[in-house]
Amino acid sequence: MKKMNLAAWMLLVSAFVFSYAGTATGQSKNKLSIGDQAPPLKYSKWIKGKPVKSFEGDHLYVLEFWATWCGPCKAAMPHLTELQKEYKGKATFIGVGVWEKVEEGKPYESSLPMLEKFVKGNDANMGYSVVADNNEQFMGNNWLKAAGENGIPSTFIVKNNQIIWIGHPGSLDSTLPGILNGTYDMAAFKASFDRKAEARRGEMATMQAALKPIQDAITNKDYKSSLSLMDKLVADSPQYKFMVDQMRFGVLLNYVNQQQAIEFARELQKTNKSVPGIALSAVYNKNGFDKSTYLWAAKTFEEANPNLTNPVALDAVASCYAKAGDYASAIANEEKAVEGARKALKNGEMVGTIMDYTVVEYEKTLENYKKMKGI
Repeated sequence: MKKMNLAAWMLLVSAFVFSYAGTATGQSKNKLSIGDQAPPLKYSKWIKGKPVKSFEGDHLYVLEFWATWCGPCKAAMPHLTELQKEYKGKATFIGVGVWEKVEEGKPYESSLPMLEKFVKGNDANMGYSVVADNNEQFMGNNWLKAAGENGIPSTFIVKNNQIIWIGHPGSLDSTLPGILNGTYDMAAFKASFDRKAEARRGEMATMQAALKPIQDAITNKDYKSSLSLMDKLVADSPQYKFMVDQMRFGVLLNYVNQQQAIEFARELQKTNKSVPGIALSAVYNKNGFDKSTYLWAAKTFEEANPNLTNPVALDAVASCYAKAGDYASAIANEEKAVEGARKALKNGEMVGTIMDYTVVEYEKTLENYKKMKGI
């Protein structure tokens, strides 16, 4: 059962979204456990389904926390839809959108249009209610983080206004029958859950304390100090090297010197095979880098993936080539992206990632590249 750890993911992308990383990975002052009264439902918008005003009686409410960037979350959606059908009248499933990326300086709810677009495009695979977190990120803070849940997807089951189970959606098949037939042992589950939750809280608190000086230096635009602090942290705590390497690459790329970032990435790639993907993700959708940086990101990724067929990656590679002014290569890759997206949609593959509007967007992008080349 796969789960995307928020801290790990945020640190991976912290190279270019530092401000949001600090907010999203913060610890909650509240603690929430099995048997506690469920916090209220507070959201920016009830996107789909009939709004739930309160958790009524012994009816089950299954809250599934997810995000558009979370692959395991999207993979779970079709089965959650099946479960909603299977337990109709006995359980209400609610998808709670949390932890979306937002641009620096913008409120969290600025992610709402993108979220609504996703839900509409993924309607058949989300056959249950869907809500979006608000500017306070109330649901993420007072449900997930309060329970020590640092990764998604994460599922909460509420009965009689009481949280009776928290876990991965992949365990719902074996959990729901026991709850409904009365054989579920909540006391035993609580004991196990509390031990694990406390361990997760401790790990997160330790990591936050270790990274805070670096994040503070970046926030204060003291990039030289941030790099020195990274050196010290890795020397003192080698277990953070993978995370710190991503941060170092981002600081060099965005704030210090692009060529230094490339040289660092080349050296890092000798021992870290994820560098081509990290580099591509860091530059493909941002403007303002040198043409040579875009070309390096595209070529590095292609060299590491010589038989590339993933339409999302092909679209990103094409974007880099276009930003570098190499429209012939951009067109070649975008044509493959369109073909791959159409195939995935037809075959029901890449659920939650490739949708009708994705194909349309790729087609429009391809036409734009052709116009730029004068075709």
